[in-house]
Amino acid sequence: MIPLGLPHPIEAEQVVNRIRRPRLRNSFGLLAPEVHVAVPGRPSTRILPFLERLWMPAYAIRLQTVSQKGSFAAWVSVEAISGAFSLLDCAGDLAPLACDEDCFPPSLGEARAAELARKGFLQYTLQQRGLANKPAVETIESVLLYHFAVWVYYCRHRGKIDLRVFDGYTGKPAGAKMRIAVLDAFIAARKRRLTDGGRNAP
Repeated sequence: MIPLGLPHPIEAEQVVNRIRRPRLRNSFGLLAPEVHVAVPGRPSTRILPFLERLWMPAYAIRLQTVSQKGSFAAWVSVEAISGAFSLLDCAGDLAPLACDEDCFPPSLGEARAAELARKGFLQYTLQQRGLANKPAVETIESVLLYHFAVWVYYCRHRGKIDLRVFDGYTGKPAGAKMRIAVLDAFIAARKRRLTDGGRNAP
């Protein structure tokens, strides 16, 4: 059970269809790979190329902001391994979720996440053109740890193992920052296994 998580409406079949969709690189479907879907707890299903769902940690942070037009609240997200900042439009969808898949623990604490939220929101507002009364963060009202799903596709590319990441909420390919965050999560998990024998590492 995940105490707080973002629902995952995108299932494996939808991601597989996206990977296998006809295009020039796969001779319009003729050379599309047969993608295996890994089953939690069954290492034998992790046969390249394969797809698995992982749960990444993040902080949902509610900011109270103020400008000449008044004050308002804004939800933002700070990814809890890489520290990447983004606006959070789906905070109302966060809820407890049943889960038997790997959930990575956060590498960043709440205080650091709050600091990154302030900096990230400031940078975001400074980049908005035509916004005369730019809001500033007055207080941080709440910091909530949650998990969100990503689909990770492992394949062989030019003789090496490569991976692609897809958003478990929208199904869209994730950007470079999320790919780096997933790699950082694997590195952090490996370090935990080396220090505690793997008792708490995914």
